[in-house]
This record gives sequence, C-alpha cells and structure tokens, in this order.
Amino acid sequence: LKGASPVRSTALTLLAATMAAVRSLMFVLALPAAAALVQPRRLSDACNFTNAPTIPYFWDLTCPQDGTSLGCLADGINPQCRFCGEGAYSEVFCPASWCEFDNPPHIPYYWDSRCSIGSIGCLADGKQVQCRLCGEYPYNGTVHCPDQAHTITPQDSCEFDNEPKTPYFWDATCEDGVVGCKADGKHIGCRFCGAGSYAEVNCPATLCTFEPKLALPSMPFKHYWEPQCWNTSSHILGCLADGIHPQCRYCGGGEYENITCPAWSSA
Repeated sequence: LKGASPVRSTALTLLAATMAAVRSLMFVLALPAAAALVQPRRLSDACNFTNAPTIPYFWDLTCPQDGTSLGCLADGINPQCRFCGEGAYSEVFCPASWCEFDNPPHIPYYWDSRCSIGSIGCLADGKQVQCRLCGEYPYNGTVHCPDQAHTITPQDSCEFDNEPKTPYFWDATCEDGVVGCKADGKHIGCRFCGAGSYAEVNCPATLCTFEPKLALPSMPFKHYWEPQCWNTSSHILGCLADGIHPQCRYCGGGEYENITCPAWSSA
C-alpha cells in the first residue's frame, strides 16, 4: 500500500494470503457435501440396474453373499437382487406380496408366473393374472400351493391337519358352538357346509371355481352351490357349471330358468 510502513505492508500481505487459503480450504471441504446433494440417492434394499431389465426381479435376503444361487446378483452389484419367474429363472418364485387385494382372501395365495387368463385360481386379486389362489377348498384338488416360503397364508384361514372331504369356507359371522363353525378345530371362522351333519349350512357360491374372464357366467345366468346335484333326476340340469365341482349349478336364466336361484346365489 502506498505510504504504508514495510512492517504493516508485510502484515497485510500475510493476512490476505491467509484469508485466501482459508477460503480455498472451505471450498475443498464443501465439495463432498455439494456432491452428495447433486448425486441421486439409492434406496437401501433396492436393485441398481444401469438399464431396467424385462425380467421380473425382487430383493431376496435368502440369497448368499457370493450371489451363486439362481437369479441372485441380478444387477451385478447386490447379491440380494434376484431375477424370478421367467426364462432361465422360471423356477424362482416371485413374491406373493406382489398380489394387490382390495379385500384379502381367507385362502392361501402365491405368485405364479405361469398363470394365464383362463387358468383356475389365477387373477385372484382381480388385477394381476399371476396372483393365484391355492391349496384350500375349493382349490385343494386343482391348484397346489408351493412350499410355505413362497405362499401367503392369511391369518384368518382354515388350517386342517388332514384335508376333509366335507366342503368348508370362511364365515366371519361364526360364533363358538354354531353348527359347522371351528371346522378345523382351531379357527372359529372356519366352517363346514352342505353335507352330512352340516347340510343345513348353505355353502357360498364362491366355492365354484370358474376360469377367470373366460367361463364366468354372464346374465341371465346365476350360479350357486347345490349339495343335491346328481342325487335326484331333478338335480342334474345346470350342475357341474364350473366344469370341476358337481355341486356348482346354474340357475335362473336361459335354459336354467326353471331352476330357482336361492338367496345365496351369485351372478
């Protein structure tokens, strides 16, 4: 500075240099934080693909850390990222939690990538074809559930040690001591119906298992569960409506207009 003493000039020069150094240091320290703000955040427990694949995938905590199990290490980064359900990974079950029920069923279900429109039990949630009911009546003879790890069994569902021959369903109105209730000996809502000592209990029309979208009855037809089907000559027409259960019967329209639909029939 003009007119300043040499000592003061030197001091001012040193102060300016120090302040510049501090500003540079602060800038360097701020770089990681700034970079963190502009870099996309990757959620934990999520696959990290450079290009989204066409094969379904999910996060599977059972995958080994070396990613050697079929489908694991799908994104090439995370061992738990796993392909499922299609192509070379068709043997790997996709999560049953992918089903999206508005009202959860009282029957076990799983995700079956082999499902198609027209397959029994598929389209269970009314939204996704691969969502499939299984195991319990009326699917106990047609759709077997995979192992427990890949099936969701609702808490409010029947659980028999030995599968009975008597039809049953889940009745939310059941009370202890009511005929047919607590059929499995464990859950009050599990109820026998339509046969033997439980003939007075009407089985719901939902025990019929029509192929979704293809063979579902349309107006003017209705259907219901008729335990007397094939027992008498007047209980033949309309029976075996779903092609699986003899007791599933058409009523109330077309060639079945002479068959009176009960109050528990369904359109």
